[in-house]
Amino acid sequence: MIRIESIHIHEFRGIRNLKLDLNGQNFAACGPNGTGKSGIVDAIEFALSGDISRLSGAGTGGLSVKTHGPHVDIRNNPQEAFVTLEVVIPSLKNKKATITRSVKLANNPTITPEDHDVLSAFKAVSMHPEFVLSRRELIRYVLSEPGKRSAYVQTLLRLDIIEKIRGILQRIANGSKRDIVILERAEEDTRKSLMTALDIPTMSKIIALASINDRRAVLGLPHLPELDANTSIKDGLISTKTSEPSKIPKAQALLDVASMKRELSVFQTQQFQQICADAIAKGSNLIADQQSLEGITHIAFLNSALEADKGTFCPVCDTAFEEGELRRHIEAKIARLSHLSNQKDSLETSLKPILSQLSATGISLNTIIEYSELLKPKVDASQIVALRNNLRMCYQRILKLLPLEELIESLNELGNIENNTTAIDTLASAMDALPEPSKQEAARDFLVLAQERLDKYTAAKRAVQTGKFQSERATKVFQIYAKVTTEALERIYKMVETAFSDYYRKINEDDENGFTAKLIPSSGKLGFDVDFYGRGHFPPGAYHSEGHQDGMGLCLYLALMNHLQDSNFTFAVFDDVLMSVDSGHRRQVCKLLKEQFANTQFVFTTHDDIWLKHMKSQGLIKSKNFAHFRTWSVDLGPSQWDSLDIWDELEEHLEKNDVRAAAALLRHYLEHFAAEVCERLRAVVEFQGDAQFELGELLPAATSAFGKFLKRAKDAANSWNNSDILLKISSLEEAFNKAKKETSCEQWQINNAVHYNEWANFSKQDFSPVVEAFRSFVECFSCKLCSEIYYVIPARGPKREGLRCGCGDLNLNLNVRS
Repeated sequence: MIRIESIHIHEFRGIRNLKLDLNGQNFAACGPNGTGKSGIVDAIEFALSGDISRLSGAGTGGLSVKTHGPHVDIRNNPQEAFVTLEVVIPSLKNKKATITRSVKLANNPTITPEDHDVLSAFKAVSMHPEFVLSRRELIRYVLSEPGKRSAYVQTLLRLDIIEKIRGILQRIANGSKRDIVILERAEEDTRKSLMTALDIPTMSKIIALASINDRRAVLGLPHLPELDANTSIKDGLISTKTSEPSKIPKAQALLDVASMKRELSVFQTQQFQQICADAIAKGSNLIADQQSLEGITHIAFLNSALEADKGTFCPVCDTAFEEGELRRHIEAKIARLSHLSNQKDSLETSLKPILSQLSATGISLNTIIEYSELLKPKVDASQIVALRNNLRMCYQRILKLLPLEELIESLNELGNIENNTTAIDTLASAMDALPEPSKQEAARDFLVLAQERLDKYTAAKRAVQTGKFQSERATKVFQIYAKVTTEALERIYKMVETAFSDYYRKINEDDENGFTAKLIPSSGKLGFDVDFYGRGHFPPGAYHSEGHQDGMGLCLYLALMNHLQDSNFTFAVFDDVLMSVDSGHRRQVCKLLKEQFANTQFVFTTHDDIWLKHMKSQGLIKSKNFAHFRTWSVDLGPSQWDSLDIWDELEEHLEKNDVRAAAALLRHYLEHFAAEVCERLRAVVEFQGDAQFELGELLPAATSAFGKFLKRAKDAANSWNNSDILLKISSLEEAFNKAKKETSCEQWQINNAVHYNEWANFSKQDFSPVVEAFRSFVECFSCKLCSEIYYVIPARGPKREGLRCGCGDLNLNLNVRS
């Protein structure tokens, strides 16, 4: 990916003109809600992808980048709305590049230099919109239904095509199985049609060959010894001198009419009527459970859910159940659906002879209708056509099965089928009136029609064989694909699961250092269970707080991105995603991002000043690498913005002779700073039930703890005869004692001149030395290289073993040699 060096936003969204220097490092935009900080997120996303996720997706109907991307006052001049990013590309040895994108030409950014590698790098970023993460996206990884979570995760991992292909292959496999039934029915229909043409009672090669050779003998053609798929019934026919066959082979046409009458007569037989009655009864019994009937295909899924049942929650929707209630519920549903499935199978078995009869009758009707078109004069066959169409509609309804009301209606109609004897008799009479062919003509017509129908029968048999082969192959391909992709996804999810658990333990090491998680992939779904203090694994929403859920969302996102991008995970934007993370875990979150993702540039937005202070005190954000939004107006955009640190802000107040504001700012900052020091040095502070500690309680405790640890470190260095460390400690101690004396921190409770209650009454000349004194004092607690406040190890327990900083420049032993 990339790292952003600087960003220039002009007339875009709520920002009129803003330039920020990120210097390729972590950056934070802080300010109350509505001050425009999210405009930075939109601008970065737009510059890199040409899109703004806030203006797309569910609930954003009518919104668009083109219309609503520009500032409201220049909405008619979208060319004025643009964003420019200056970046470095780590994968290209930190090569510098620039991208400028205007709303008017959102799909055509200007990129310099315009070489292949740079263009490819920007294209790769545009294909990964997940580099922008808001809480909406964050929490959906945790609290979504398994099916949706699977889609979200696979989309992020660029694996969504796997599920699409799986679905396509499954549809192909299922469809090919259904096709076999249709193909087999077509084979049976062409077999009957061939038997009619051959004028034989059963499909026997011996009988068929005898009938064929009788006609060939009439034409003086040699006998055929075999009858198979390659046999030509009319072999040698072209060389005979018989007259051309008539358009309608009279003998065969009359046989086809007789066959059609037989097929139609079946509908009036008691046996067929009874089959229809049985099917109607079975269908009527199922009408009350028609909706459940549609769910029969879920039986296999329910069996999987039963296997995954943990006893107290649904593995699919995460709904909580009493112990054993879910199992009883699933088993009852499976039993009911199994009963329905048996009824459905019985109904479909009853329908098979009905469908076969309809298909055969339809073929016969089609043949007769074709004859009617050839007769001269033409015979009106509209009644026969109407009958054929009615039977076709019944066939389609019965084949579809649902809705059952239409199925039963069609079955009842079959019991009242009219033979239309008048139209059929008229057609039969017209055919009977055709000139009688000679024996040679009749034999020739016989062989031609028999060959035509044999070809159709052979093709139908071949289609069945091909269909079965394709069905077996489609099923095997689907099974292999499902097996291979499932195994691959399981491996991926296992790696992600391990990384996720590791990250989550790091940010909750104080109370969940034994935490584990389970990503549970199944067909089209991804279950997610997490440990709850050793009591078992449950969905995240079952027992964990919202703060813990946000932490899980962050850790899962990081694990997924790290797996997807690996060393290319160099950039991410977090838009107010950490607001509900427990306050006690904020430091650990900062530590995780700083230590585990040192090569990733994070751009944060937050409306919580405390979060910004945590980021700075932990060294996640360098002292001046942030933007502080105070207010916003539609005319000016974000205002009272600066990138100055606390001491520069204090200086600004003093330049304006606003001592009261400076005093309040210094007091608030020192409260935060002293609390940070007390936490990191494990200083002892008198307990307050409301956790509201005053500066007068925190600062002396922080001062005392640091002085004590410097003394212990000095004693330890002396005991180990480590002169270099001793010299470093002495230097720190000297600077600390001097700063402590200048701030009179040791006399905080008795000297009103240094107590913040009196600061507001000072003049500028009186307060400036106080500011300088505390600046020097504060700097004593932080590393000059990494700017991180010193901390003791371990974080818990009776012993304090070391005093350290984030980069390791300070690493003092606190244990005296025995």
